[in-house]
Amino acid sequence: MQTTSTAAPATGQRVASFSYGKGFLVFLLVFGAVLLSLAGFVLYLGTMLPHSAAGPVELTTSRGTTLNFSSPDLMIYATSAFLAVLGLGVLGLYVWQNRQRQTSYELFEDGIAHTTRGARTYVPFSEIQDVYLFSSGQVAYTGLITNLAFRRTASEPFHRVLPSLKGFPTFMETFRELYLNARQPVVLDTLHGGGSITFNCINSAHVWRKRMGGDFLHVDTQPIVVSRDAVLVQNSVVPMSTLRSMDHSTWNETIEIRDAAGKVVLSTVVTGILSLDVFLSTLGLLMESSVRGRPATVPAFA
Repeated sequence: MQTTSTAAPATGQRVASFSYGKGFLVFLLVFGAVLLSLAGFVLYLGTMLPHSAAGPVELTTSRGTTLNFSSPDLMIYATSAFLAVLGLGVLGLYVWQNRQRQTSYELFEDGIAHTTRGARTYVPFSEIQDVYLFSSGQVAYTGLITNLAFRRTASEPFHRVLPSLKGFPTFMETFRELYLNARQPVVLDTLHGGGSITFNCINSAHVWRKRMGGDFLHVDTQPIVVSRDAVLVQNSVVPMSTLRSMDHSTWNETIEIRDAAGKVVLSTVVTGILSLDVFLSTLGLLMESSVRGRPATVPAFA
C-alpha cells in the first residue's frame, strides 16, 4: 500500500530545464488564419464578377490536369471551400500540437520534475523502473533514438517526451546519464543483498511492428531477471560465471550475450531492453566480477 508523505522529496541540484518551443505553434496559427482569410477573400472576389460572366470554365494545371467547372461561381465556391478546409485542418493540427506541448521538464541530480498546466510531478530516478528509448517518424527504420519514455513500474502508463522538445538531444543525454548515476547504486545494493532485479524486454519482432504501425507506448514485455550470480532469460537460468561476451552491433542494432562455449544466451534489438543503460552497466559489472574469480551459485528465482 502506498503512503503519502508531506515532506518534500530530495531532488539534489537542478541540472537543466527544458520546454517545448512556441515557434511551430505560432506558424500553424498564422498559416491557418491566412488560409481562412484567403477563403473569405475569394468569396468576396466572387461578388465582384460581372453578371455577364457565365458558362463553363476550364483550367489546366502545370502538370496538364484539366479542371472543369460549370460556372465561374462554382469555381469560386470550390476554391473558397478548399482553402477553408485547409485552414481548418491547420488549426486542428495547431490544437493537437498545443495539447502535446504543454509540459516542461526540470532535471535534477536525483530525479525529474514535469509540469503540465500548473500540475507539477516529481519522480526520483531511483524509483523509475523502465526507461524506454525508441525510434519514430521518418527515421524509424534507421533505429535512431528519437523518443524517450519512462514509468515507475509496469503497472503505470509511460510518460513520453517528444522529440519536438527544445534541446531534446541534450535532454535525452542528460537524463540517461543522471538516471544511470542514481539508479545504478540502488540496483547494486539490491543484488549485493541477495536480491534480484527485473528488466523488461520487448522482443525484436514487436519492436519492428511498433516502428511500422506506431502505438509505441502499448508494449508487451518479457522479463530478464538478474541476480548477483545468474541471469534468468527466456525461462533459462544462466550462471553469471559462464557469460563471456556482450556485443552491441551498431550496424544491425542488436545485442548478443554469449557464454563460454560461444552459445547465444540473448539476442535482441538493443532498444527493446528497457532501462538499457542500467542493464548494460549492471551486467558488465557482474560479468567482470565473476571473471575475477568470485564463486558463483545459481539462485532459485521466484
